[in-house]
Amino acid sequence: MVLFDIDWFKSVNDRFGHPVGDRTLIELTHRVAAILREADQFGRWGGEEFLVLAAHTDLRGATVLAERIRRAVADAPFPGVGPVSVSLGVAEMRFGWTLAMLTERADAALYEAKATGRDRVVVAPA
Repeated sequence: MVLFDIDWFKSVNDRFGHPVGDRTLIELTHRVAAILREADQFGRWGGEEFLVLAAHTDLRGATVLAERIRRAVADAPFPGVGPVSVSLGVAEMRFGWTLAMLTERADAALYEAKATGRDRVVVAPA
């Protein structure tokens, strides 16, 4: 699982307005969807937070995917906004875990990514 959040998104809405914020969300979804496989599930988790369930992917593969997402967002400016970055948390499903447990681990990794400087990938400990 890759859980990610647009860094400082509130300031995008405050500075440029909600229509530009909405276009930023749409642009981000296009960039991310372009690098995902057909088997992967991707959606908005809430606000400026997104979730990818990478099918048949181990922790290493999910970490590589998270870094690809980070670069796809950061490598080109967003129209009307400029540079945008994301912070990402990665966690791997373990036997006996519920989806809530997996999400909690990914969310903790995301929180660490934001707390340690943003624009980075943090992997939840195994």
